Amino acid sequence: MIRFPALFGVLLLMLSTFHPPLTAAEDGLDLALSYELARSSALRAEGYPPPYYVGLAAADVSQSETTCVMGRMRYRGQRRQRIVTPDVRVGSPEMDNHPVGMPSDLVGRSLPFEDDLFALRHGLWRLLDLAYKAASADYLRKQALRVSRGKAEYDTDDFSREAPGLDRAAGRQRHSRGRPERSASGLDRAAGRKAGLTQPDEEPGWSQAGLERLCEEASHAFRDAPHLLHAEASTSLSRERWRLRDTEGLAVDFPRDVAEVELEAVDIATDGLKVSANSRILATSEEGLPSPGRVVEEALEMAADLAALKVAVTTSPFDAPAVLDPSIVAAAVLSVGARLSGEEQRNPSGTQVFRDKLGTRVLSPMLTLVDDPTLEQFGGRPLVGTYALDNQGIPAARVALIERGVLRGFLLSRYPVKGFPRSNGHGRRPPGFMPIGTPGNLILSARRTVSEDELFRLLRRELKRRDKPYGLLVRKLDGFTQAQSTGRQDALRLMARLVYMVDAKTGALTLVRNLDVVCTPLVLMENILAAGDRSEVTDLVSGMPVSVVAPSLLVAGVELQRSQAKPEKPPILPPPPVE
Repeated sequence: MIRFPALFGVLLLMLSTFHPPLTAAEDGLDLALSYELARSSALRAEGYPPPYYVGLAAADVSQSETTCVMGRMRYRGQRRQRIVTPDVRVGSPEMDNHPVGMPSDLVGRSLPFEDDLFALRHGLWRLLDLAYKAASADYLRKQALRVSRGKAEYDTDDFSREAPGLDRAAGRQRHSRGRPERSASGLDRAAGRKAGLTQPDEEPGWSQAGLERLCEEASHAFRDAPHLLHAEASTSLSRERWRLRDTEGLAVDFPRDVAEVELEAVDIATDGLKVSANSRILATSEEGLPSPGRVVEEALEMAADLAALKVAVTTSPFDAPAVLDPSIVAAAVLSVGARLSGEEQRNPSGTQVFRDKLGTRVLSPMLTLVDDPTLEQFGGRPLVGTYALDNQGIPAARVALIERGVLRGFLLSRYPVKGFPRSNGHGRRPPGFMPIGTPGNLILSARRTVSEDELFRLLRRELKRRDKPYGLLVRKLDGFTQAQSTGRQDALRLMARLVYMVDAKTGALTLVRNLDVVCTPLVLMENILAAGDRSEVTDLVSGMPVSVVAPSLLVAGVELQRSQAKPEKPPILPPPPVE
């Protein structure tokens, strides 16, 4: 006697060997994903458990890049690929093969980007076979580790139970920069369209010529400063078309576009130490790109800043109270936000600085931090961390992370945290990687704010109270780095373009160079004395594009350390004349 589940599996296998002609609504990738997902139910080996869940995330990626020097193009390149990432789970949602640490390895594989059904199915067949074998081995190793070490007190289930695929994103699809098209895969796709579950994919347009013009005009502005050792502009555009399919019935299609304009310039001071400036602008639609005139202004401003830094004074490192502008604060906010992922709370090799602190004060009681990927703009500026669905097909949601200094929540993918059994739509990832809880639009706000002038008055008052001759004004983030060690949050190094000493008596500003700000983000955010009343948007990248909205902050103290610049001789000859 054949049981119904077994009969159903046989029918799925028979269906997967039948190749109907492709229609306009169903391309080769759709059918290949459907057929191989159907066949995945038969993935099993003697002595090993079958998969209880299989997901496939296919990303069609088109990338273009242009680099320009002194007004002329130095490099132009384009590439295209299709990356499919499997998620094969063996065991059960309570315990499966999900790694104990943070999943950070590249697990996707490149498949043909032409819609040849056999070539695609062949690639998926090999991909799923390898993924199942690796998952089975990882699951057995994890079982052995559980026997030898026991269950950590912070462990819980390994996979959240979410609503069925077709209900997961119902009514939550509108997106100002391209609407995700939800569709049932394979033979169910037409039925989904009849039920009103799909929307046309309104892809935003991009002008490659416009991006190249931005590159050339920005780099041309550097010709006004021919003495620069390095002056370069680059533009890039990454267009991703995602398709998410799984054995729970999920079928979601959505686009993700990110353009970037980056300016870099380097000069050398009289003592042989290099000074540098960097500017990065991100956009998820062509309307979000700066105008050529704005990019030229940015390049000229960078050159002017470097000219001032060349003759700026140097000083020994010291620590002092400081006013940090919104771009500097943004780096510290992102560092805190990245540690609030659900995966980090269960990562024994990570910092786990927020583990067991839910409901306790972790920042200054002045501050509230939320992440809201549903927010499309702030102050008229588009936010690059906006999305409608995460990379597991879960609708994006606003999450209160820290309220008046008290920890309230985490950024969750489908990897649960104790007390939070469900995803809150923050499972994000680049193509080829597994999703982890990642911020989208981080928004830091303060309960009480003061004007910028009042911030400086309060800074000088604090300096006098502590009998310090100088404070600091730190502006224009050029970059940041942070090491990570087990069990602690290491120092964050902020490469600020402009660092001023503020005279406690007169308020006079003195520009200093070759000094970085070093701080521990949590300590920094704990010692807030006042916040400015004007918040700004800073776009950063931490695996994924993130917008950070933050005000200027007056902090009780930051430490200056010498930058990592090494002295070298300036050019022997003067630069050639500008024609």
